[in-house]
Amino acid sequence: MKMGNLEKRFVNSKRHAQANVKVIERLFPYLDLKGINNVLEIGCGIGMLSDYLSRSYDMKVVDIDVDAEQIEIGIKFLTGNNKLSFAVESATDLPFDNSAFDMVLSFKVLHHISKWETVLNEVNRVLKPKGIFVFSDFCYTPFLKRILSPFVKNYGLYTLDDLIGYLTRMDIAVIHQEKSMPFIFLCHDIL
Repeated sequence: MKMGNLEKRFVNSKRHAQANVKVIERLFPYLDLKGINNVLEIGCGIGMLSDYLSRSYDMKVVDIDVDAEQIEIGIKFLTGNNKLSFAVESATDLPFDNSAFDMVLSFKVLHHISKWETVLNEVNRVLKPKGIFVFSDFCYTPFLKRILSPFVKNYGLYTLDDLIGYLTRMDIAVIHQEKSMPFIFLCHDIL
């Protein structure tokens, strides 16, 4: 699902990029990054987080987003970074070979996608064995999910238990998780 102009202004801001970098820097100490070279970022927006990863960690990053306008801005904004490539693609049908990536990132994307399980299946398919999935997004409380389910059809409605359960069934181990924003829904960062 594409974002509106107001949301694009927010996610394309330097402040938003810095917040995502802080999440990465908080999570990466839990990982062994040796051998992490090929990375996929789902819902990359204009690619600022990927640019940071390529410059700071020497990673080659493939950026995908369903919104062609975001990809066009990213290509113009990040011209000259030969470790980045951009494509307009849907996370529910990734055009990559099985086991193509060492790491997959999904930052504040999954709640935009009603078929979130399909996205996780695709993530699992394109990750190499022992690959790393870095997830940061909103999870609804069970109460709110129950209230919204009859009405909300275009967004991903899932609880933390739904998400962790699905990852576990796919044999993706949760190395670390953090919770914040304990209000209507929770923001979770998961490795």
